[in-house]
Amino acid sequence: MSELLDRTVNRRQILASAAAGTVAISFGGKANASSGQIVVANWGGDWNDRTVQFFEAPIVEKGGYTVVRDLGLLDQRRTKLLASRRLPRGTIDVAHLDDASAFEMEAQGVLETVSADKIPNLKNILPQLKSATFVPWQYSGWVIGHNPDKLKDAPKSFADLWNPKYSGMIGLSDTHWYHHIEVAALKVGKSLENIDVEKVKAAMMDMKKATKPRIYPGHLQQEQGLKNEEILIGTNYKSRLLQFAAEGVRVVPTYPTEGAISIIFGLGIPKKAPNPEGANFYCNALLDPAGLASLVQKSFYSPANSKTVLPEAAQKEIAFSADEQKALHKRPHAWWLKNRSELLDFYNKEFKG
Repeated sequence: MSELLDRTVNRRQILASAAAGTVAISFGGKANASSGQIVVANWGGDWNDRTVQFFEAPIVEKGGYTVVRDLGLLDQRRTKLLASRRLPRGTIDVAHLDDASAFEMEAQGVLETVSADKIPNLKNILPQLKSATFVPWQYSGWVIGHNPDKLKDAPKSFADLWNPKYSGMIGLSDTHWYHHIEVAALKVGKSLENIDVEKVKAAMMDMKKATKPRIYPGHLQQEQGLKNEEILIGTNYKSRLLQFAAEGVRVVPTYPTEGAISIIFGLGIPKKAPNPEGANFYCNALLDPAGLASLVQKSFYSPANSKTVLPEAAQKEIAFSADEQKALHKRPHAWWLKNRSELLDFYNKEFKG
């Protein structure tokens, strides 16, 4: 359920980490807390590279800790976290998660409660992002992108995705099918609370009939569709649309009148973490305002720490206004745990079929 680039660790990443004096492994043994090790489960690729560059190397490692990196896919991480419940001591100190996975892990009793007493920077987290067991780090929102050169009368709301005048112009990412369901829920009920499954299904079929959206496997293919002008409209995270634009695609994000749907990336500390003190230090370090200011100018996400100060141009491009922050819809995680299988089956067999 993650938006992130789930990538396996390749040989070059491993060698690069080794050259930096750290380790990137699929960690199966126990960490030795007395040695100052912090075992961090994270994605690979540029997501991890930036974590190292802006936080782990300049703050965590300079603070006297050795970071042992367990890089891999989110599903692998969740499996390890669930398995840790049966062990006398876990193998992971900190896990990078999205808010949906963090909710699932909390529901399974895996994650420790976090507090500003142990993680001081938590006191500056935006109120709407706060959670009992999850440390928000950077966030974005599901919005609407369009080609400003080819489409002067651009959609302003999610409801416009049902307007027949945009028929054949819209491209959706198959990977993010659940957000399309949520968009339909906003059209039907104006919120992501008390969602009526059958009404959402009917709305999805109405969209299919009215605008005939193209379905692309994922971000990269949708980006190519926008670049080639196969489509002129695409829903995606504001951060991802800004990345597309930075790579030369003519696309601009529009904040929908209904409010965007949030995606939050952050950290969870397992209850059986071998080095809980180090885990708290790590989480606090990743909320460093200066580090976040550098990070989000590369990732195009918004910083979760309200004390982060961006250059004026970056602030204008990346950040959400106060009103937009308030209008963000939190994803209905409990509802998804109950209805995910039924809706995925509907999406694959009826909406895509």
